[in-house]
Amino acid sequence: MGDLEWPLITFTVLGQVGIGIILMLWWLNRDHLDSKLLRKGTLVSGILLALALLASLFHLGHPEAAYRALTHLASSWLSREILLFLLTFLAWIYLYWKSRQPSSNPSFGLGVTSVLGLMGVVSSAMIYVLPRVPAWNNIGPVFFFLLTTGLLGALCTLVLGKELLQPAQRKRLLQGSLGFTILSLLITIVYGSMLSATVEGAATLNFLLSNPLFWARALLGWIAPLVLLIALLKKGHVEKPQLIVVVTVLAALGEILGRILFYLSAVGIHINALF
Repeated sequence: MGDLEWPLITFTVLGQVGIGIILMLWWLNRDHLDSKLLRKGTLVSGILLALALLASLFHLGHPEAAYRALTHLASSWLSREILLFLLTFLAWIYLYWKSRQPSSNPSFGLGVTSVLGLMGVVSSAMIYVLPRVPAWNNIGPVFFFLLTTGLLGALCTLVLGKELLQPAQRKRLLQGSLGFTILSLLITIVYGSMLSATVEGAATLNFLLSNPLFWARALLGWIAPLVLLIALLKKGHVEKPQLIVVVTVLAALGEILGRILFYLSAVGIHINALF
């Protein structure tokens, strides 16, 4: 099985949440985006991105030589990931400056930062699409990373905008959160059914289903959020900030557990040398 990589877990989850918040602000900006929410969301996303980049350094044996990773852009998804996250942070600096300007239009800054960030998330996922790890050698990592970005981005934006979002905006974010949760569950079911096609994949599936962390992830990240989100939308309680915070915490715990399982569940192909 794989190793528990806390720096990578921290980097990927925090980075994806930060990018998700900016993406949701860009989406909300189609209508009227409250200037206070723009400033608050931009600040929080920047802090998360900075912490993510800092955490990524702890995965390196020699952090002072991190710049060397940029020398393989033509062949390495890791190099592309680093470049794209650095560009995302530079775009965020511009966005932060624009968000502080009275009566300025943040559309360009939000759009550029969102696109660069999403490209960075995809690059992060592509690092793990490896032939020697059958469970990862598919589109699954890309879907899972993007779903974390969308789900936690939408829920965190709801928390940040509890008094600043219009009712229609709040409802759309709740609907989006529900959609991301359902899609995450469905893709996991399909992903699990595909794993049994190889010996290594079957070992991964067996590891997941026999691990208590998986069932904790299912309860915290899928079942509980689904019940609460459906209740919020069905009963029209879209202005229940305390309940939205509960859903956000549950979903975040579920995504963290899911990322832990992602790294632990790697089963490589064993190659026997012929003599």
